Amino acid sequence: MKWLSVAEISKITMIPAPTARRYASLFKEYLSCRKMGRVTKYPESAVEIFKRIVSLYNDGLVTTEIEEILRSEFPRTIEISSTERSVASQPSMNIQAELSGAFADMMANMTKSLEMVANQKSIIDEQREDIYKLKKAFVLLARSQKKIKALPQLDISSITEGYDERTCALEQKDVELEEVTSELSQENSNLRNKVEVMEAELVRLRRDRREMENYFLDKIKRLKP
Repeated sequence: MKWLSVAEISKITMIPAPTARRYASLFKEYLSCRKMGRVTKYPESAVEIFKRIVSLYNDGLVTTEIEEILRSEFPRTIEISSTERSVASQPSMNIQAELSGAFADMMANMTKSLEMVANQKSIIDEQREDIYKLKKAFVLLARSQKKIKALPQLDISSITEGYDERTCALEQKDVELEEVTSELSQENSNLRNKVEVMEAELVRLRRDRREMENYFLDKIKRLKP
């Protein structure tokens, strides 16, 4: 069986190397691997899994949805060589594995934060579209009401009473539409504030990621013989 590094898989699948490494970390339960020296390598069959992951992301799915699909399509097996098992028993390698796992979890949380920000922006855009439609409907309703009032008055009492009732109903609808427009504007403002807070949090997460990455690299360098 031919074993491939992440760099080789990146060339075959045309996936950028950093992205391929992130996929290998996020979906490691579905990717068989073997430690060869300091390099982790994957069998040729892993290429199809990487291509499948890219295809699902391109279809607009999020990480949790992709995990469910991979769980149904691929077995969750990870191959570990005997050399890796013996080395893993050493305390220093255990610490390195814990640091790598913590870094992977941090990257996963950052990905979820980006997805939440994108979802919030989509909701705001939908709210803006609804407000625009309501305002347009309100203008059309006001014009219709003016046209109705401009019609000549008839002497038939029944028609007059019906006209008054319709006028009152239209005025009530005007009030209701104005209230709905005000509420939607307030919700839009609240959502915009939430997005600003999340963007600030995202900046903080990126800064923390850089600091944690430097910290992990420094730890790993110190643990190397």
